Parts: sequence; structure tokens; C-alpha cells
Amino acid sequence: MTAIISGLEFMMRGGFMMIPMLISALIALTVIIERIYVLHRMYGTSSQWISKLLLQLKAAELKKAEDSCSKLNTPIASVLQAGIEHFDNPIEEMELSMKNRAESWMPLLEKRIEWIDTVITAAPLMGLLGTITGMMSSFAVLSEKGVNDPNAITGGVAEALIATATGLIIALVCLVAYNYLTTKVKFMIYEIESAASHLVEIRLSVHRRRSRK
Repeated sequence: MTAIISGLEFMMRGGFMMIPMLISALIALTVIIERIYVLHRMYGTSSQWISKLLLQLKAAELKKAEDSCSKLNTPIASVLQAGIEHFDNPIEEMELSMKNRAESWMPLLEKRIEWIDTVITAAPLMGLLGTITGMMSSFAVLSEKGVNDPNAITGGVAEALIATATGLIIALVCLVAYNYLTTKVKFMIYEIESAASHLVEIRLSVHRRRSRK
């Protein structure tokens, strides 16, 4: 507890800009945790589930495959369900249905990620502003008292350095998280496109088998 209080006291020496920087860091951290949970736990779809569903489709078990998709509220399951619903329609209609369903999921996959990008840009700028105010404080003391009060002068310098370092640390952490989340979203989009392509191939194969009978 004492260490936490000491840490907060040290950070508060960075000046008034520390408050908006810490608020922005808290917002970014909340978004990062929420997005990781959503993308992994809520929207994630195992490769085993996808493989099992594709096997059902290859066996022309459309009803069973559609029921499996309806039980799973994920982007891949939703897109595949849209394709299955139009399985016997013209191929263009099936592809359009899956495309529209995939596009409806995009805002949900990318939701609030831009907040992290904003913090990446804003945190160093707020740190720079804290640096400027800290140096202004030091020069003000220097002009009033000269070099006779070195502690007051170094206090302003410390404020400037703490603000700069805090802004850069926040931006670096958010940058790593932002890159990870955007990469995860891109990978999920690739998985959706891959699963949809497999469904189209299966649809063509099933219809060819039907036409031969």
C-alpha cells in the first residue's frame, strides 16, 4: 500500500497534465481488456468446429449444419449460416448474402479500437505539454530567484521529465496492444473469408453430384 501511495505521489510530481494522461491510460486499458475478451472468448471460433461443420456440409446435412451455426453467435458461424440459408440459390446470391453478413460484423470486430489509436497519439502530446509547463516553471523560478534556489528549479525539470516519460510509456503500451488487436481482427477476417470460400466450393461440389444423378 505504501509503495502504491509513493508511486502516485511520484507520478503527481509530473504536474497537472498527469491527470488527463492517467485518465486516458485507464480508458485505453479498459478497452484493451474488453476487446481481448470479446475477440477471444465471445467471437472466437475453433478450427475443430469449422472442420466439423464443413464435413456436415459435404455430406449435404444442411439442417444439421444450420442448427450448429444458429447455436454459435460468432462472425464465422453467422456468415456460414447466411450461406447455408441460400445454399440452393444461385451462387451469386449465396456469395452476396455472406458478404453482407460479414460486413455487418465489421463494426463489432473493430469497435472502440480507434480509442486506443487516439491515446497513442494524444499521450505523447500531453506529455510534451507537461514538459513545456514544467520547463516554464523552472525558468520562472530561475528568473525570480536566480540560481539561489536549485531545488525549485530542479522541481520543474523533474515535472517535465516525468510527464514526458509517462506519455511515452502510455503510447508504447497502447501501440503494442493496438497492433495486436488489429492483427487479430485481420486474422478473423481471413478466417471468415476462408470459411466462406470453402462453403462455396462445397456448394458447387454438392450441386455437381446432384446434377449427375
